[in-house]
Amino acid sequence: MSKYYSIRTKLIAFMLIATTIPLLTSISMTFIQTKTALREQALEENKRLIYQASTNLNNYVDNVARASLTVYNDPNFLRNLAKLPGDYRAVAEVYTTLQTIKAAVPDVFQLYLHSFASNQSTLITSPFPKREGRKQAYSDSLHGQAGSGSSDIWVESAHMSHTYGFKAASPDDSPRTVITLHRIIRDIPSPERLGVLAIDLNMNSIAAICSRLYDPDKEQIYVVDGQNRIVYQGRTEVQGAGDANHLQSVAANALRDGQAHTGEARIAEGHFEQDHSMYVYQQLGNSYADWTIVKQIPNETLYARATSLTWNNAMIAIAALVLVIVATLFISIRITGPLKQLMRYMNQIQAGRLHVDIHLSSRDEFGVLARHFRDMMDTVNNLILREYQLELANKTNQLKALQAQIHPHFLYNTLQSIGTLALQQQGKRAYTLLSSLSKMLRYSMRDQTCVTLREEAEHARLYLELQQERFGERLEVQMQFAEDTLSVQMPRMTLQPLIENYFKHGADIQPGKGYISITSRFVNEHWIEIELINNGPAIPEDKLSEIRGWLQPQETATEMMQESEMTESIGLRNVARRLALNSHPDKPARIEMHNIRSGGVKLLVKLYAGE
Repeated sequence: MSKYYSIRTKLIAFMLIATTIPLLTSISMTFIQTKTALREQALEENKRLIYQASTNLNNYVDNVARASLTVYNDPNFLRNLAKLPGDYRAVAEVYTTLQTIKAAVPDVFQLYLHSFASNQSTLITSPFPKREGRKQAYSDSLHGQAGSGSSDIWVESAHMSHTYGFKAASPDDSPRTVITLHRIIRDIPSPERLGVLAIDLNMNSIAAICSRLYDPDKEQIYVVDGQNRIVYQGRTEVQGAGDANHLQSVAANALRDGQAHTGEARIAEGHFEQDHSMYVYQQLGNSYADWTIVKQIPNETLYARATSLTWNNAMIAIAALVLVIVATLFISIRITGPLKQLMRYMNQIQAGRLHVDIHLSSRDEFGVLARHFRDMMDTVNNLILREYQLELANKTNQLKALQAQIHPHFLYNTLQSIGTLALQQQGKRAYTLLSSLSKMLRYSMRDQTCVTLREEAEHARLYLELQQERFGERLEVQMQFAEDTLSVQMPRMTLQPLIENYFKHGADIQPGKGYISITSRFVNEHWIEIELINNGPAIPEDKLSEIRGWLQPQETATEMMQESEMTESIGLRNVARRLALNSHPDKPARIEMHNIRSGGVKLLVKLYAGE
């Protein structure tokens, strides 16, 4: 039986399927639900954090803007702008106002002021302030005015600091990243521009606010302006217009996504996914600092807890599967082991070992089945032994009866021939015939079932010698046995009854000279053929068909002769039955009978000579 159809294979497959599918389904559903829950939780938490950060940034920018209004709070500041540069008192008061602004904002790096009325530029920086006459303001201080519309205040995105055209205090002073708040100073309520103020701010406060929004080892934070320029980027100090295309793409996507959700060009809040990350954004909503905070959360960070939980579940599932496999193997072996042992016993019985010792000690249903099977085989063996003994006794009785049927007919013809010689006073010839008869009688009385073809041929020769004495010159005999066939075993008293059949049915009524020929030869390496030919009368076709029917080996070996058949063809039937009783069960001997066209009958005896 194929292993794919065994109970053990089916049981293991069923147990694995019954446990694996629910476990995998549970793990998958848990992972998906956990992933969704973590995503929603992370989204809400980051929205709250970014909203708080946007509020803090708004407050920070508003504080800087309020600090820049100091120029209007001092009533003398606007007049002092027109007095520069000749009035040193006015210069001192302007310095004082600028220092007040710098003190009010912690992150001020430097302040730049240009007066259009006096054509003077002032730079408040460490360690000393600088002042020089200029006809025009430094061009960068008005760079963002075009993009700010009619607003007098705007914030320039992150850029590298510079000295506004003044000579650097020290060659070692390196530029830093700053943002700049620009304010146009007007003679309110007149629209006339009196000057321009630029406040350069360090990134410390912005970095401090943004640092609370993300984990630098796993996440990233950006602050972008309305032109997709990066104001601030976590985990780097390079800001401004020189940022990578990827960051510009992130900013552009945030702008497009916000417009799609709000229907306006200004960004409110939302999120989108790009490059295996989730981006959460929030706009400041400041009129002069059009900034948006964007937080990047990689999927591996976002779903880290879900992945960890899934791995834990997977480990538990693997442990459960191993336990199931071990339990399944144990149970299947306990169940199918006795079955396999019982199948091995059955295979041995099928191979012919009927007395195999069936021993299963288990007390379950399989042990009961094995004990019942053992009892059944004991009963079968007893029945087989009984039937075999009965069949053997029956065959022995049949053989003895068949041999006994030969003697009366043979003795009658032989004694008649010897009696004739005695009347003719041919003592020597009579002695020879009596000697041949005694040898034949001794041969027929031997307690031996099978003999060699050599012994059968000698017995046939003695018989034909007696018959030639009876028929004289009216009988011609030819015997030619191949030497390699003489050692083949065959049932005793096979040839003589077949020869005798001719004298019973054809010799007395056949006109002219009788003829008998006996030959033997190997037809192949395992079978020999003994051919008996006589020139007796042909057998009618209907009778020949009937004879061929009961000459079949399976019929002659299994049917007893009917009473109506005892008077005809006794010798031929006896030979056929003895051949059936003593031949190989798988290769039975057979007799074939044919009419010869030129006249006569041919008998063929085919015997299995062995390997």
